[in-house]
Amino acid sequence: MQQWLAPLQRRMFGVSSNDWRPLVANFQRQVKDKSTSLVTEDIDHVIRVCLQHDRVREASDAICQGEKHGLVATFESHFQVCYSWAGKGHADRALAMMPQLCARFRKSSHFDQSKSYDPLLAVFQSQGDWRNTHAAMTQMHQLGISPSLVAFRRVMVIAAKAQQRHVLQKTVEFVMAKFVDIWTDGRALTDICQAFLQVGDNQRVMDIYNQLDGNWLDTKGKTALFNQFLLAAIRSGDVRNETKQQQHDQAVNVSLATTIFHRMQNSERASPDDFTFATYMRELEKEGEWARVLDLFQTMVDMESTTSVFNALSCSIVIRALHMQGEKADAKEPSRSICFPSFTNSQNLPCQLKQKLANVLKLLRTMQLKNVNHASTLIDTLDKYHLYTPARQIFQRVLDAKLLHETFWRRKNGCELDLHRFSRGMAKCAVVFAFDELTHAFAKGAVLQDVRIITGIGKHSQTFMKPVLRHEIVKLLTKSSRPLLLPTMHETNPGVLLVRRNALQKWLFNGGTIRYF
Repeated sequence: MQQWLAPLQRRMFGVSSNDWRPLVANFQRQVKDKSTSLVTEDIDHVIRVCLQHDRVREASDAICQGEKHGLVATFESHFQVCYSWAGKGHADRALAMMPQLCARFRKSSHFDQSKSYDPLLAVFQSQGDWRNTHAAMTQMHQLGISPSLVAFRRVMVIAAKAQQRHVLQKTVEFVMAKFVDIWTDGRALTDICQAFLQVGDNQRVMDIYNQLDGNWLDTKGKTALFNQFLLAAIRSGDVRNETKQQQHDQAVNVSLATTIFHRMQNSERASPDDFTFATYMRELEKEGEWARVLDLFQTMVDMESTTSVFNALSCSIVIRALHMQGEKADAKEPSRSICFPSFTNSQNLPCQLKQKLANVLKLLRTMQLKNVNHASTLIDTLDKYHLYTPARQIFQRVLDAKLLHETFWRRKNGCELDLHRFSRGMAKCAVVFAFDELTHAFAKGAVLQDVRIITGIGKHSQTFMKPVLRHEIVKLLTKSSRPLLLPTMHETNPGVLLVRRNALQKWLFNGGTIRYF
């Protein structure tokens, strides 16, 4: 690669290949200079650098300028520019270019028409763009191009996301008939199962599971495919009514989920990952199998040295299981209830369970946070059991990881807090964080204003129009702040709490703090 980049770089007078502006300027000058001999690799390099910096227009201009002077870029560069236009939101332009490029380069060596649309469909998949996906497939049919299996995989995923159930079913039927080796293609099977799960067709996923060769699945099946089967088994048994038949079906599906999980443990290439454990744990939690959850936690601890299998969801389930197990032990020993009347406080756990809790809290420090909703669930669990310091630490990590941008909820120099759609624990941590920031700003001489805390009026509460956050924030500020900090209701908007500037200033002058730790 460095060898074919060398000609242009030598003529660029030391210009860095990462600096697109002088690179383009030198190319524009030299392409017009008849004394300079440029080659295809030179223009390809310019196009590549422009696209790396998201300068699609400059890359396209370079192609046009080169062709005016007899310098033609490779078909790879032309197609990359086309895909980049789609990525920039110009799907119509990209679709208009594709037939021209296919006709122009169809006789080029190493050019495979059947795969030419795959990257374009990948762009549409990332955008969730069903309309242009359908247009691309129609265009391929008109051009007589037979789509590759990769193209069909992308179409199925996009159709499922757009809830195009009929299209999905017809596409799967066609793929199953056309590609005879589909039953040993793990990636394709994973995409098919994922698509069916997206539209809620769990039984079709279980049908695929039952039709697969057991030996191939145990030796060649990977974690992602097994996870689809596990999720389908659990969702198939997730019923709301409790007739005897449905209870029987629920038990059958729980048993099937357990079987799939054990197959993963014994599989050669499908070791359970964090999604596997969290999904299986949630099912055990719904069944009240607290002891099995804790056994699973020990299995995860044993695996942690080789791979990371903990996430926010599984940790929150384990914490709840520890406290529920403590309540179960308390029920067996009535004499304990005198000493430990409630397990909502983690300090009241028996020593053995308290040690396991300490192990979970230790894992939280290094656990990866990928999903803000899972992190919110974990913070709510920590808040429920009075584990305030870990809750604040997780909230800070959520902010550090940019899973929740401050500008989304903390505005006007921190004097307006929009807690709409925040969970109970997240809202409390957000308020504590915001008042800590106000304390630091006040110490640096910042001008104070009234603080507006927007809690909403309960449109999204479990009980309509019965707000939870307003009560929780008032309770936090009145009972946990030292000295006392009394919020007031907005005169015309019941979904807004106000902390007046004078009250805030007095509170800060007296070393105000919120005892949420």
